[in-house]
Amino acid sequence: MTWFRPIWVLLLVFLVTLVGAARPAAAQSAALDGLRQLARQPQPDSSRVLLLCRISDQYWALRTDSAEAYARQALALARRAHDQHGEGEALNRLGAALRERNLARALELFQESLRIAEARHDLPLQAQNLRSIGIIYVYLRDRQQGLSYYFQALRIGRQLRAERRVVIELSNIGLAYDLYNQLDSAAYYQRQAYDLARRLHTPTNYILYGLGQVARKQGRPTEALSYYRRSIRESAVMQHARGLNFAYVGLATLYQQQGRLDSSVYYARLGCQAAQYNGFLRGVLNASTLLTQDFKRRGPADSALKYQGLMLTMKDTLFGQEKVMRLQSINYQARQREQQAAVDNMALKTRYRMYGLLAGLAGLLLLLGLLVRHDRQQQRANAALQASLAELKTTQFQLVQREKMAFLGELTAGVAHELQNPLGFVKKFAEVSTDLVDEINGAQRLARDGRLEREILDGLKQNIMNISQHGQRATAIIKGMLEHARTGSAPREATDLNALVEENLRLAYQGMQNQYPDFQATLTTQLAPALPLVAVIAPDLGRVLLNLCSNALYAVRQRAQQPPSAGYQPEVAVTTQLLPGTVEIRVRDNGTGISESVQARIFQPFFTTKPVGEGTGLGLSLSHDIVSSGHGGTLTVESVEGQGTAFIIRLPLHS
Repeated sequence: MTWFRPIWVLLLVFLVTLVGAARPAAAQSAALDGLRQLARQPQPDSSRVLLLCRISDQYWALRTDSAEAYARQALALARRAHDQHGEGEALNRLGAALRERNLARALELFQESLRIAEARHDLPLQAQNLRSIGIIYVYLRDRQQGLSYYFQALRIGRQLRAERRVVIELSNIGLAYDLYNQLDSAAYYQRQAYDLARRLHTPTNYILYGLGQVARKQGRPTEALSYYRRSIRESAVMQHARGLNFAYVGLATLYQQQGRLDSSVYYARLGCQAAQYNGFLRGVLNASTLLTQDFKRRGPADSALKYQGLMLTMKDTLFGQEKVMRLQSINYQARQREQQAAVDNMALKTRYRMYGLLAGLAGLLLLLGLLVRHDRQQQRANAALQASLAELKTTQFQLVQREKMAFLGELTAGVAHELQNPLGFVKKFAEVSTDLVDEINGAQRLARDGRLEREILDGLKQNIMNISQHGQRATAIIKGMLEHARTGSAPREATDLNALVEENLRLAYQGMQNQYPDFQATLTTQLAPALPLVAVIAPDLGRVLLNLCSNALYAVRQRAQQPPSAGYQPEVAVTTQLLPGTVEIRVRDNGTGISESVQARIFQPFFTTKPVGEGTGLGLSLSHDIVSSGHGGTLTVESVEGQGTAFIIRLPLHS
């Protein structure tokens, strides 16, 4: 009955929102009607193209399908009229309308529009496309690329003194930092955007949502609630369906954290409806994920299954786009390398022609000397070309092998991803069936003492629990396979290894205590104070450290449970030190230790000494691959059975 208690409050909020939105929403509809009326009047093609783009902009916040239709009309007209500026504007609008359904196609459209803008030195259109491309890379969680494009757009906006554009860029940068949980930076840029927007009297609905996100994550729920509600009111006034989705989902998340699941379900549903109306697939995914979590906790189970199905459908669509996006990126980089090679070849030919021209102008007196010199240069050039050809053949062979392995990884990732959906349903139906069996069993006991029936039901319940257990294990294995397929794709960045070590040791200990609340261990760190920054892929190396620390904590817990345990103090120690040309990270425990026979196989995929259901055998294999293949380092093990184990990572300082 808890669902009905806050209904009157929610209805009051909804009615206030409708009353506040009625007149401005009508004004926006009137504005759209005015633009469409203007489009029916005779005017030059270039003016009509820009007008169609303005109509597409208006529809983008309402219905992306209508925005796409007007963008396509504008693009067709611009190309017929040979209007390059209009073509660039229309390409950008079409990319924005398609971004939620086809990331790869949207990126192509933005890049084509950006090339037109650069050729025409059109700075406003350049900034628009840089922002649009940055949004795609933020979607793909590519922090470096996304922020790079955002800051380029911000720089152009400030160069043009276009303050309204600067507001949008600042808010986008703040939202990106919020996505990466860098809350201080997110608050800094959102506050700048808010102050400037208030001075210019421009919309603040996205900014208010961003400030609400920061307040919620920093533990200030009252401020977060105020920001979300203000964002909802402003988005409703503007008929901005995307803004409504963001604010509703943020408010639903806040209520979920407070344990107010009825309110969380209510606002998450509103957010899902707004996103579905707009065609905002990521908004549907975020809202359906929240609803799945809420209904799993409060019931009913069929609602949880409904929204889980919607969530899985959105994941399939979006993850498929991201896979195509990665392939597009690989092909684009390959084309760039081919173009660079062609430019280098042309430069070499031009240089040889220059030598010939200089030789002809030198005169008869220097002809013999020049010919001899040219002959020697040719010999050296031929020798260099032969060496380059041999090196190219070797590199080509290695590239073919890498492409084969990359293809195998992509194939594995695809198969693994396809398997997740049926496994997810197996686990869910198993959980629901277990609850039904409990209810039927209880009903049977009330009705009669049917011993045989209870035994059959108990056996059925045990079978269902086994299905769930093996489904969870298969999911863990698939997760490990996906991580194998994704390693090594991010760029390297100069990283403070001491901070990375401390962070992942703390995360591993917190994870162990969450799983076993009574578990206690002594954590010791001896970190080299003068350790330089090392170029690594921080997320991948962090995954390795988290896995090694978790294994060490698991080992000391296993030993603490073995008799005799009196006087035993579990301890995990992590040290870093600087060696000639390398940095060493050592994770040591005083746990159960590893036998020599097990040490020989410990880095093999799917090999594990943990009981069934507790390990997949992919953690150490993935860690070894990240350190050796991804960073050119080594991962070794030293262990004495019954006394403890040490895993040693050595990374080159310069690679």
